[in-house]
Amino acid sequence: MVCLIVFVFASTTPDRLALAFYPDRLDPLKMFTAVFTHGDFWHLLGNLFFFYCFTRTIEMQISFVGYVLAFMVFVLVTSLAYAATAQMPIPTLGLSGVVWGFMGMFLMRYPREYIECWVLFIGKVNVPAALFILGFLFFDIVAFRTTEIAAVNYAAHFSGFAAGALFKLALWNTFTVEKPEFLRRRQAPATRFSAARTPRR
Repeated sequence: MVCLIVFVFASTTPDRLALAFYPDRLDPLKMFTAVFTHGDFWHLLGNLFFFYCFTRTIEMQISFVGYVLAFMVFVLVTSLAYAATAQMPIPTLGLSGVVWGFMGMFLMRYPREYIECWVLFIGKVNVPAALFILGFLFFDIVAFRTTEIAAVNYAAHFSGFAAGALFKLALWNTFTVEKPEFLRRRQAPATRFSAARTPRR
């Protein structure tokens, strides 16, 4: 919602650049304003689509405090990574670093899950989450290594992914609202038995 509001009201290039993060100026406020600002409609749509796909599951499984903390960590890590690696003071915009953070967290928590995708001329297809995420990561790495002057902030992608994976390993158990695994295993057979004995109408 914030991204949409910013996109509507910061509609000109000067407005968006005023909200962008410049790697040669470590401005904490601009680190956050830049995340909610996008260059054009397709940039916004792509980031919000992937943000929704991966964040909605994570959001339901961790506390509000954990979710906000993860978001803030991803913003700071990706901004600092870009500042440390940028060869020119080119401003950056967009939510992609945060998206990659939640993708890294999703992969570490649900490595065997499937993602429902829509493929042109085929329709809905279930794709393994690990294949989907690692496939995108592979293409990012290839593009990063073969592009001299990139229009994409790959430093934010890679650092966000690493931050998300580490957040899951270090802090997931602190903020999760999931039931412990042994309780889920004990409840699963009872659920299947109850469903099998329930008559159909």
